[in-house]
Amino acid sequence: MTGSRAHGTLAGMDSTTELARLIENLIRLGTVAEVETGTPPRVRIATGGITTDWLPWLEQRAGATRTWNPPTVGEQVVMLCPSGEPRNGIILTGLPSDAHTVPSHSADETVTLYPDGASTRYNHAAGALEVSGVNTVLLRAGQEVVVDCPQTIFKGKVTVEGLFTYQGGMSGQGGSGGAGTQIRGNLTHTDGALSSNGVVLDDHDHGGVLSGSAWTEDIR
Repeated sequence: MTGSRAHGTLAGMDSTTELARLIENLIRLGTVAEVETGTPPRVRIATGGITTDWLPWLEQRAGATRTWNPPTVGEQVVMLCPSGEPRNGIILTGLPSDAHTVPSHSADETVTLYPDGASTRYNHAAGALEVSGVNTVLLRAGQEVVVDCPQTIFKGKVTVEGLFTYQGGMSGQGGSGGAGTQIRGNLTHTDGALSSNGVVLDDHDHGGVLSGSAWTEDIR
C-alpha cells in the first residue's frame, strides 16, 4: 500500500466514523442530572456515560401564552441534537421509566401527580374531576365568579368576608352539640312576616292586656 493510498483510506475511515457519530447523536436517551431554574432555565443530561453542558428543555408553550413545568432529577428524557452536536441539544421531557412510572393505567383518565402527593384527575367516561392532596386553594378574579350547578355542598366551616346575599331563600338546622344558629350585631327584617315556632312576631295579639298609654317593660 503506497503512502497516498494509505492516507486516503484513513481519511475515508475518519469521515465514516465522524458521520456515524453525528447520526448516533441526533437522538439520544438520557436522564436529568441537574436542573437550573434561573435565567435562562437549563438542565444537564446524563447520557451514554457523559454529562452534557447546560441545555434548554421544551415547554408546552413559550410565547404570549407560557407554561412552567421544570424537569426533575432522575427524569428520563429524549435529547434532540441538531447536526448531531450534543452541545446544541434540546430536551424533550415526559418519557415514563421504571423509576418514574405513570400515575394511572386507565384509558378514561387524565392525571397529573405532583411531588408532594397532590393530584388532579379527570375521568372523561364518568365526567368526574378530582383535585386532592392540596393544602390550600386560592382563586382570584377581578370582577365575578359564577358557580352554575344544581347543587353545591360545602363540608367544614365556611367564612364569608363581605356582604352575603342570597335570592332563593335559605334553610338549615343547628349544628352539632346544640350550637344552633347565632347572629351577632344588628338584624333588620323588612317586607315579610317574621315568625318563630309558628308565631308571627311582628303581627300577633296578647290577651289580658289593658289598653292605655302605658308600655310593657323592657325585660333583659
